Amino acid sequence: MNRRDLLVAGAAAFAGLTTTVRPMAKPTAGWTDQRTKNGKIPLVHITDLYHPPQDPDDHIDLVTVVALNEYDLKGVILDTTRKFLLASPAGFDIQRDPGFIPVVQLAYLLGRSIPVATGPTLPLTSPEDDLADRPPGDQAGVKLLLDILEECREGVVVSVVGSARVLTAAYNRSPELVRTKVRSVLLNAGSTAGRKREWNVSLDPEAYIGLWRSGLPVHWYPCATDRGAFNPDHDRGTYWKTTHGEIFRDLGASLRAWFMYAFLPGHSGDIITALADAEHPGTWDRILTGQRNMWATASLVMGAGRVLAKTSQGWRFVPSSLVKGDKIWSWRLDRIEALVDAKGEVQWRLVDGGGNALLFGRGRGPEFGRAMSEALGALLGSLRTE
Repeated sequence: MNRRDLLVAGAAAFAGLTTTVRPMAKPTAGWTDQRTKNGKIPLVHITDLYHPPQDPDDHIDLVTVVALNEYDLKGVILDTTRKFLLASPAGFDIQRDPGFIPVVQLAYLLGRSIPVATGPTLPLTSPEDDLADRPPGDQAGVKLLLDILEECREGVVVSVVGSARVLTAAYNRSPELVRTKVRSVLLNAGSTAGRKREWNVSLDPEAYIGLWRSGLPVHWYPCATDRGAFNPDHDRGTYWKTTHGEIFRDLGASLRAWFMYAFLPGHSGDIITALADAEHPGTWDRILTGQRNMWATASLVMGAGRVLAKTSQGWRFVPSSLVKGDKIWSWRLDRIEALVDAKGEVQWRLVDGGGNALLFGRGRGPEFGRAMSEALGALLGSLRTE
């Protein structure tokens, strides 16, 4: 579908909807788009991270965040869903815990603290639900987000790589604070077309609807397109595929141990001592043969102000200000007007100005996955924890 057809189709779709299009929230007086005094971007990372993993791409995304030194990671909020905490037949498959262990281990390796809390395990009852009636154990994630926003003088970037449950509930509880302090929402969820509900949306449809209706500044990185969630060559698609061997090739010993602890079942004992035990060549070699589906990498890299560039050393994620004559893989955020219906389906159209969200787009080509693999491998390998 070309640009003209898309605009015509979008206008027709919009004619059948009555939901009001809200403009992106404007920062109020006193808010600044500048980085903190240490030159970093305040970030809150909301992730459906579990131990053992439900999908290990969440571990990779977390390490990507800390390897991008433009970010000042203010906190990690664990987006947990009840069915993944229970063994089958009551739950999804095996019993898991919210991902406190990988966050605490990573904080130890980095020699810093990372505030972490878990969100509620059950979905919102409506797009306006603020979770105030939930038990105390379900309140921590929302409270941590609001506390961080209250304390930060600068605008905060919020990355969402799971459901929108915590962010939408926080907005419903304190809309003025969230509108004032959230600089952008890196939303990794949803589909650009089609009626099949994307995974992250299915975790909490009411939260997804509520986020779109909030007017918060959404930078939309869809996990699926009209061709599904696993198409590596779509101009709106964030999906790419790699192998552990490609992206883990240069990891230091302690990060290898961190990933082994996550990937291998049956660990017990001291979670810190285990990080010094990386000498399992056969086991590590088996891990390196694994394949991994990835979606959120582009959002995190773009949010940090980097581009995918082919340098003399190969493909790398390079700060845009440092690019000088390198080949750039084109990606962008296009202005759109978007409406969400009661089923959580988003209809959108491109606009030349205004709009209420920004939508990811990229250059097509079969080498995208290879370029992303090479660049991510170099980024993860650059994180020194020894």
